[in-house]
Parts: sequence; C-alpha cells; structure tokens
Amino acid sequence: MNLANNLKAKREANNFSQEDVAKVLNISRQSISKWENGNCYPDLDNLIKLSDLYKISLDELIKGDKSFQEKIIIKDSGEKMYKWPWWIIFPIMGMIYGLVSMILNHP
Repeated sequence: MNLANNLKAKREANNFSQEDVAKVLNISRQSISKWENGNCYPDLDNLIKLSDLYKISLDELIKGDKSFQEKIIIKDSGEKMYKWPWWIIFPIMGMIYGLVSMILNHP
C-alpha cells in the first residue's frame, strides 16, 4: 500500500474527516486531500503528528511507500541532490546532534 492510500485508510479507520485531521495538524483540509490523492507528501513533522494521531508507528505509516522513502533528500553546499533512505538519514542526524551537543557542553 502506498502512503496516500495508507493515510486515507488510517484516517477512515479512526472515523476522522479530512477536516478533523486538518484541525489537529493546524493545516488546510486541502493539504490532507493532496496527501491522500498522492499529489504531494506530508513533511516529517506532520508524519510524526499523524502517527501519534492514528496511534501507529512512523514505520507502519510510511513503510509501504518506497517512492516516498526515496524522496527524502539531502543537499550539500554544491547543491547536488542525494537520495538517501530514511533509515540511514535519522541515525546520522542523531550522531551529528550528539557530537555537537558534546562539543558545546564540554567545559
């Protein structure tokens, strides 16, 4: 199942209207419609909010949509685009955050 279908199925399974979800996320109902029609994807913040709202893991919410996973992109200073899978990006971001925190908190 792709992300668009999964978003719609989870919303309907929880008896929410598009308007209900839009109010919780503080966005327009049209955005919900675009996501469910596959015209665009929610950002990471909204994916997290959706997984909380539907009481499912992020993995369960997006795992079936390979095309979405491939669209997570990192830009370098040369403006080249790299497509990295999400399961690589998150641990790297965590390590960078940890290193920066150690450096800034070191006496």
